[in-house]
Amino acid sequence: MHHLCKRLTRNMTWRPRYFDIGVNFSDSMFQGFYNGSPTPKHPCDIEDVINRAHLFNVDRMLITASTIKESRDHLGLCEQYKNQFSSTAGVHPCSVANEFYVKEEDSFTEELRPDVSEKLAELKSILIEGYNSGHVKAFGEIGLDYDRLHYSSKHQQLEMFKRQLDILKEIQFRIPLFLHMRAACDDFINIIKPYIDDGTVENGVVHSFTGTEEELNKLLELGFYIGVNGCSLKTEENLVVASKIPVDKLMIETDAPWCEIRKSHASYKFISPYPNIFYPAISTGELNEAKPQFKLDDNLPFPSIKKEHYTKHSMYVQQRLENWREEAPAETRVGVLSRPLIKSRNEPAQVGHVAEILCKLNDITDDSDIEKFIDRVFENSVKVFH
Repeated sequence: MHHLCKRLTRNMTWRPRYFDIGVNFSDSMFQGFYNGSPTPKHPCDIEDVINRAHLFNVDRMLITASTIKESRDHLGLCEQYKNQFSSTAGVHPCSVANEFYVKEEDSFTEELRPDVSEKLAELKSILIEGYNSGHVKAFGEIGLDYDRLHYSSKHQQLEMFKRQLDILKEIQFRIPLFLHMRAACDDFINIIKPYIDDGTVENGVVHSFTGTEEELNKLLELGFYIGVNGCSLKTEENLVVASKIPVDKLMIETDAPWCEIRKSHASYKFISPYPNIFYPAISTGELNEAKPQFKLDDNLPFPSIKKEHYTKHSMYVQQRLENWREEAPAETRVGVLSRPLIKSRNEPAQVGHVAEILCKLNDITDDSDIEKFIDRVFENSVKVFH
């Protein structure tokens, strides 16, 4: 009986804690703009996205910068949503051509812009300012991406990966790296290893990892953590590799609004219906409706709507609340009256699905072991991005 009481007490007090290490809040989708359209489908809903994340225990978030402008803008975004998330500062490999190279007609040359030194100095200034203010917790997203050479050539990526790493030798503090590596493992290691060997680089994460088991082992040998999201879990081959990541080197992310876990992905079958240990139940307290106009998401207790139906859903909620008057439900953070998820747009509240998939890939099914796993992954991220 004593052991039973102890276990029940632990389960009553424990809750999952998640750190989504990859969120793109500067993406126009969170402002309501999709597919390059100049007309928004809905108002900016970052606050709703943050609230949903906190409701399901996403206690920490790291937003990722891809350009110098984003790196600067994120300082203001962190200030606007103070204590909600931190940021990175750096130039993504797919952005280096546009950021640092001379453009002729419709393509970029291999010639550096004449102001490249000034641009790198600006990036260093942002990094220092962000670090001192507590807003910037990592240098990145930097690295190599050979899957998308139509954005930046190998030469451009290699040169600017190294020149960005050189910034770390010019600052008076050590900061973890937020790294990108696609189909470029050997070049990636050849560039970064000297910075590890001389102590310039101490730790960091290779995020959104989609590589082979051999590549995984090479990155682990360098001491890096590995970030996993929906793009890391698409195929059966991906799942085999993901299952090999040691828990003490694992981080989870959404890369929202990208990298959702789709029904066509090999990993989708591992997601359980809500509620479960990864998403504890929250009572809606709402009145029943025989045929609700809007359906809830398959795995979360929020309406899941097409972006074009945002206004229609808002009007529906307003009408329902007006009709109920004194009988209005006490809880509207979940259920059909809650703010909606947008179909095909990923967000931090869904990071718990990544945790569940990884548990099942590691055959972790006992509640106590699941709790230890979730706690350890959270602590990994907090330790690095403190």
